Amino acid sequence: MKKLSILISLFALFFTGFANAHGPVRGKLTATIQLEAAADQVWSVIKDYGDMSWHPAISDVTVDKGNKKGSVRVLTLANGGKITEELKAYKADKMSYKYKITDMTSTGSVHHAGQDEEIPVLPVENYAATLSVGEKGGKTEIKWVATYYRAYVNNNPPEELNEAAADKAVTAVLTDGLVSIAKIYDSSASAADVKINMKR
Repeated sequence: MKKLSILISLFALFFTGFANAHGPVRGKLTATIQLEAAADQVWSVIKDYGDMSWHPAISDVTVDKGNKKGSVRVLTLANGGKITEELKAYKADKMSYKYKITDMTSTGSVHHAGQDEEIPVLPVENYAATLSVGEKGGKTEIKWVATYYRAYVNNNPPEELNEAAADKAVTAVLTDGLVSIAKIYDSSASAADVKINMKR
């Protein structure tokens, strides 16, 4: 009985250490906002993959193949950073498209675990997102779903590259974009109107 108790204690200790030292965990963040506007009108604002003038954080976009699958766009951010994205799927009939980040510039670096780590303009890794418009409860709903990992792939990430930093940055991108679209139809729209659902 004593041996069993010791084994259970050792297992619990091992499991606790493993849980505290885990690597990146995939996050899924869903942001939605509802509008008093026709769905096709709202879709017309965001349907052009090469146009993100509706997002306040983006100052310029270049795109090579428009709304065709595989199209690559480069976003120039208001702060000077750049994000390159590839269009993975485009469904005009469902008012939806999916894209994935393939490259980013950095905002600097942080010295951690004996080496310098780059800090991407969006502190995430393996980021993909789907932007869609639909009807719900008699209103038009814009849904933006992003999946991603933190930017630091090893255990014990620095503060700038951990899950909290990734979640904060992605939440800001999605919220700011949705509020900006909503303001076209309702000048009083704010971040409080955006519903956030985070799963990890």
